[in-house]
Amino acid sequence: MNQVMKNLVIGLVLLSVRICAQPAPVELLFRMPLENTTRLPVVAGVLTDPNLELQTYGDGKNIVVSIGKAATDPHTFDGLCERPCGMTFRDKRHYFDLRGRAKIKWTTIVSGFHRAQPLIKLADGTLLVGDQAQGSVADWQQSEVSFSEVRWLALDATRGVTLGRWVEHPDLSKVDEVGYFDVIPGSGVHQEGVAVEKLPNPPVGGWVAIAAFELWGKAVGREK
Repeated sequence: MNQVMKNLVIGLVLLSVRICAQPAPVELLFRMPLENTTRLPVVAGVLTDPNLELQTYGDGKNIVVSIGKAATDPHTFDGLCERPCGMTFRDKRHYFDLRGRAKIKWTTIVSGFHRAQPLIKLADGTLLVGDQAQGSVADWQQSEVSFSEVRWLALDATRGVTLGRWVEHPDLSKVDEVGYFDVIPGSGVHQEGVAVEKLPNPPVGGWVAIAAFELWGKAVGREK
């Protein structure tokens, strides 16, 4: 074999190694499916996909779905949360494998110092909030969060506060729930006897709104 052929063979071998080392492609696992008929708290059965369940954390019961005819409607709005709050989605059929190229794609707008941060619940029940904090105060913004770049802290499900040190190498191969968390309370004021969906939007300065939420990764079947 002459030198040219040797170099060609070596080049092909190196190329095949690089291709094999590439993370597997991901697929769209779900899009956030919200009703757009009545302004309601998210705990009131606002999902249009029967395969998805919605869970809330911290003061997440006060997150509402704002409706309308704009391109960003319907959207979630957490300005009426009296404590840190968040929400997640759970698929009844499968877990989520969030390794490799897995990511969240979302459309957000925020006010003040508020930011949207990824929230996950592992198969063993551990609740984690990520350090990637996103959102623009100027306008709705589309962005992505790659799970491979996120660092995690444990989250108290009731109080909505972070706990302990960084969680090293959490098992993302079987994630039960995925969503977002806002570590700052909303700027809205509650009125005694008035349902949260009837309250006016709070002033500028304290909220996160999300108009689109997509999860990309791989599906892992739940045990029967």
